[in-house]
Amino acid sequence: MQRPRVSPDPIRADASTSERRASLVAAVRDAFALRATEANRLAIDALPDQLADLSPGRLYAIYARMGWPGCNALLWDTVREARSRHVTVVLASTRAAAAERMRERGFAPGVAALGWPRRLNVLAMPQASQAAEHAEPANERASSHAARPAFAHLFGALRALKRFGFRSHALYFVEHAERWFTWSDPDVLAREGRLLANWCEARKITLVLLLDSTLDAEAGADKDALAREDRFSMHANSADRREFHGACTGVAHLHRTHGELLWRVDFWRSGHALTTGEVHSLRFTEAGRLTVAPELAAAPAAQAAMSRLAGDEERVVATRAVVRDERWVPAEWTVADDYDAVHVACTGAVATTVLLDYTDGASLEALCATVHTLRRQCGRALKIVVVERGEVLRHQYELLLLSLGANLLLGRDLPFSRVQSLLRSLQGQVDTRPVATDYKAALAAALTDAVRGYLPVAAFCERAQAVLERGAQLSLPHVLAKLPLLPQVSHLEAMKSCKPRRAGDVFTADEANLYVFLFACRLPDADAALAHIFDVPVERWSDRLVYLAEASIAREVKALAEANRRAPIADYSDVFPAASTQVAVAVSASASASTPAQRASGKAGLKVGPRKHDIERAREAASQLQAVEAILAHIDGESVRANSDADPGTENEAAADANRGTDAQAAERAPTSMAMPRRRAERHMMPLVRGRGETT
Repeated sequence: MQRPRVSPDPIRADASTSERRASLVAAVRDAFALRATEANRLAIDALPDQLADLSPGRLYAIYARMGWPGCNALLWDTVREARSRHVTVVLASTRAAAAERMRERGFAPGVAALGWPRRLNVLAMPQASQAAEHAEPANERASSHAARPAFAHLFGALRALKRFGFRSHALYFVEHAERWFTWSDPDVLAREGRLLANWCEARKITLVLLLDSTLDAEAGADKDALAREDRFSMHANSADRREFHGACTGVAHLHRTHGELLWRVDFWRSGHALTTGEVHSLRFTEAGRLTVAPELAAAPAAQAAMSRLAGDEERVVATRAVVRDERWVPAEWTVADDYDAVHVACTGAVATTVLLDYTDGASLEALCATVHTLRRQCGRALKIVVVERGEVLRHQYELLLLSLGANLLLGRDLPFSRVQSLLRSLQGQVDTRPVATDYKAALAAALTDAVRGYLPVAAFCERAQAVLERGAQLSLPHVLAKLPLLPQVSHLEAMKSCKPRRAGDVFTADEANLYVFLFACRLPDADAALAHIFDVPVERWSDRLVYLAEASIAREVKALAEANRRAPIADYSDVFPAASTQVAVAVSASASASTPAQRASGKAGLKVGPRKHDIERAREAASQLQAVEAILAHIDGESVRANSDADPGTENEAAADANRGTDAQAAERAPTSMAMPRRRAERHMMPLVRGRGETT
């Protein structure tokens, strides 16, 4: 028996279809309503929810530098992942500039950009008037603020946004929102903040104000990246803004400090929880997103390797001289022709690796200027590497470049594969050393005057003290070698064997010791330096060699100067004219005629020696000195023989007449330009060597 077929009731079928459609629409509406009521979140990976939630109907203030990669990543990644259907971004730029920024993110006319909110509005609100305002002098700016009515900017901005409609549970981001408020009057600023917070709560609108601290009067004049990074406490924490911040649900700072990007929270409310004083280091992922720096002990090695200080940390810029002799260079490297081209290539760089070449001393000043400028303009995350491609850097030049901001110095014989390995070791590091304010002053401290050889005790002490004071900012090491002379050793014999070859190395002597000041010499290199200075082994003159460094030099020099003031120590300048005064004069004259690069590098002082006529004059002075010494010895012998017969007064008069006669004869024999000063025999505790092992 078959069951009869029953025809469906059309009225009933239409009713069931309508019910299903209505239930589907209600479910979709509820889903969208639930999504709209959910809190949005800042796009910083691994940031705790209590520091990242954006609750509906709340006002937030984030201080950041507009245009930085970190600020752009925070803004656009948060907008892309917003849970609200209606998202509005107010850009502080012209319409053409705003359209260009949107094209960079995949938007084009007639093409739907996937992954973005369907109701995304991007508005352009130029800030030409604001830029003109900050170009005014401070007194005129204050008077204009005082004359401007309260709430004028805020009401004008909200009226401009009203044209595009306000939606409940919408999310708003406003760039350069500081132009909406009256910062000159704390009371008016607090009232504006409370009014805006009440407006957001009444309309259930989440408003995030992006405040650019660089437009402030204090930070606007600060163009130095290092000064901006090193100033951790920002002007935004001033007492004038506390009431304004109290109207906000959260206040945070996104800025670089000592080369590292930080998310610093003054306070942040999430539900019933309040978090204050949190600081998190941020990194960039390979996709360009912000993430909290992983803890080295807990994070996987792969995750730690993918995090970067900035998006350009994998970029390398090198001068052509660095890679000139290499057969293969990575294709992703940027090769610049010279230092000026490196400046252009590093515009806007944050963590790029820069390779600069050192060829010879003539390029030292330009190299110092480049290193200092890059460090000051780009900040502490930039990696600056100096590679030797000619001469070897002297020790004081290494310290100079490190004090100006260089991260690493590489030798000229280092293989290119090792260079790449060392560059990889710099990834993730920031430069934390103090950087000199003026590179010219640091360069002057690393260079020395073109003086070498013998100096009198007073001049020796003055020069040593000046060199120590000038090199203190570089922590430049020096060595003072003290050689107590053996009893049978003549001072002149020991000093004549001391022949410094480097500018800045000087020596002197007192009654019992020979002092040698080694400029920019490390203590382990002192033995080798003395071996180059003395033409015979040092053990021949002294059996006990004492090296002084750092503070010990200052104490020894001070004691030597005090002893010279109490009892003047013998001066041997007439024996060593070409080694001290004449060389210094010749070098200074040549340096004045040399190029600025040569003067900065010290090449003129190193290459220029005593002139031919200076050597002849020195030889003539030495011969005259020998003649005077012989006459004095003859007079002393005659006076001793006549001592028993002559009256003491007559003897003294005769000796005086003889001395005047010999002095006159010596002056007549000497040229007018080289007239020797009158020299009298001085009693001195110095043995006179007559033969092997015989002294008197």
